[in-house]
Amino acid sequence: MVLNRKPDRQGLRFLFGLALTTVSIYAFYIGIARINSPELFLVPEAIDMERNRCNEISSGSLTACIPEGFDTSVKDGGIEIHSARERVRGSIEVVPSLPREGQWRKSLEQPLIRAFLGDTRGMDTFELMDAILGHRYNPTLMGVKAALIPDWMKRDPRARILYAGSTGGLLFHTPRQSLGLSFQEGKVIVMSVTGRIPAGTAAGILDGARLSRPAEPRTGSTGSS
Repeated sequence: MVLNRKPDRQGLRFLFGLALTTVSIYAFYIGIARINSPELFLVPEAIDMERNRCNEISSGSLTACIPEGFDTSVKDGGIEIHSARERVRGSIEVVPSLPREGQWRKSLEQPLIRAFLGDTRGMDTFELMDAILGHRYNPTLMGVKAALIPDWMKRDPRARILYAGSTGGLLFHTPRQSLGLSFQEGKVIVMSVTGRIPAGTAAGILDGARLSRPAEPRTGSTGSS
């Protein structure tokens, strides 16, 4: 009895052809994305933060340590920083959540996206952003990742995404602009700076920003008779 192996070979050829086509499409898509949107291939990285001498500034519930050489002013619970010499201007403020956070969280419920991220409902904002930004070569998540990266980072070869300290902080940085997010106690400290500020300095400022608790009222007498 002679067995006919042709159907098996045809099946193998089909699977091989399908795999080759899939890989070719993937490589083409990744190649085009690298040219048009290189910022989508950035992933968060660690950085040595600069610990310069600084002045502690408080405004409302926010406290930050601003390096010497920067002028500061307080307004509406936020801190404004500026330096005419370095042409730097920016602000640090506290917001309850990120803009449109509920909207982009809902977009993650699509089955194809959940296949890569899993159930995101129990993730806090930093954990979720870190999970999305940490994917470098995943076309399925590139649309979601693009929504998290500031427009001014596009096509800048010097753009970086950095971890800022142990408080759950992310810094989006180019030599001409920075956006820092620090997630603390269910709120977000947002640092936005334009001008020439080194990445290590920007990360150090963001890492030093804290939510300060109001002082408890003192009881009893503090005088002497």
